[in-house]
Amino acid sequence: MIDTAVSTPTLKAVNISPLRIPEIQRDPLAFLQRNAAEHGDFIHYPLGLWEVYQLNHPDLIEHVLVTNQRNYSKNTVQYNTLAKITGRGLLTSDGRFWRRQRRMIQPAFHRQKVLGWGQMMMAITQKMLQKWKPVARSGQTLDIDEEMMTVTLEIIGQALLGINLEEDAAKLAQAVLTMLDYVVYRSQRPVVLPLAIPTPRNRRFRAGLQKLDMLIDQAITNHQQGHGNPDDILSHLLAATDRETNEKMSNAELRDEIITLIVAGHETAASGLTWLFYLLSQNPIVEEELVAEIDEVLNDRLPTTDDLPNLPTVRRVIDEALRLYPPAWVITRRAIEADRVLGAPIPANAIIIMSPYTTHRHPALWEKPKEFYPDHFLPEVEKTRPRYAYFPFGGGQRLCIGDSFAKVEMGLMVTAVYQKYRLQLLSNHPVVPDPLVTIRPKHGMMMTIERR
Repeated sequence: MIDTAVSTPTLKAVNISPLRIPEIQRDPLAFLQRNAAEHGDFIHYPLGLWEVYQLNHPDLIEHVLVTNQRNYSKNTVQYNTLAKITGRGLLTSDGRFWRRQRRMIQPAFHRQKVLGWGQMMMAITQKMLQKWKPVARSGQTLDIDEEMMTVTLEIIGQALLGINLEEDAAKLAQAVLTMLDYVVYRSQRPVVLPLAIPTPRNRRFRAGLQKLDMLIDQAITNHQQGHGNPDDILSHLLAATDRETNEKMSNAELRDEIITLIVAGHETAASGLTWLFYLLSQNPIVEEELVAEIDEVLNDRLPTTDDLPNLPTVRRVIDEALRLYPPAWVITRRAIEADRVLGAPIPANAIIIMSPYTTHRHPALWEKPKEFYPDHFLPEVEKTRPRYAYFPFGGGQRLCIGDSFAKVEMGLMVTAVYQKYRLQLLSNHPVVPDPLVTIRPKHGMMMTIERR
């Protein structure tokens, strides 16, 4: 239940010394959480040339993401840097163009369409589990983070492009991660060398982007020549027309949307799954409850999307993992015009910072804020919380278009894995959250796999 302190936020001005900027860059999660703990839910501080407002209160977050969302753009360092990879796809565009693109793409992610991909998701997952058999027999370890990056890229490749990426998924996943690491590097530094200068980092970025662009260009050409899968997302995008202008997307617009969906559609699910497997390995009582539910509902048959509504524990553990380690750990906006939020002024051009990682651990909103406690998501408990106490996929009109896709994918994969295996963190393996574009384990997630 939200308490009085949370329901009446107060504005605080906090002086951030320029000398602390390296500290912010080094551990932004700790910085955001310390601000919330020390200064409350609505914090104003100058940071270099910017006036920054950190919002930790659900009502404040709702104001920016929903109530007055048209006044808050994505013209921020976070999204402008990400656009170096994605161009102006759904994730980084704004205004009328974003609304046009969203209208054209949304039908491809209709829930029934997503459920129809369940069989494909399960087939790819089962191939991964087959590859795990000799690893389990030998007692070797696997980097589960790498495994999830690879398998989710295979899934998005099939759904999006109709392409079998089994042989190339690991290399492509590494190329995507290299590009995303560059985004983090660039966003943390006020001055960087132009991409045209062939530093090792720039060369790696450009090579990764070239590899991804070549894949997308070939997929578009194949589809335009009639060789694509009529059920994949790219086929829908090629056929889509804007109802207001009757125009189709250009090849450049197609490229931006496809690369956006590849980048956002596999790393977010992969990050969530990696942290979920880690959390379950550290909480054997919850793991036992999960396994018992899976065995009772499925009785040794493979899961389908029809089973997901009958697996409430699966849903709760996924939601709880996304609470503790939301892939999109920070969301930024820029105020277009001056505004007032619950009576407090926000000037034009102010930078707004909202951190799901911080709000999801707010002690006034969660019974056990720092623990893995799936009962946070019992229906009767969920009803007691404000809507924006939990927003792992953003919210409002800008709610992630692939949230249903990710939830179905994660639900099927968790169920299939725990039908056959138990995962255990390698003894003494360091687990350090690394807030890159998503929250990744800094040293990977080395785990042993044991057949059930």
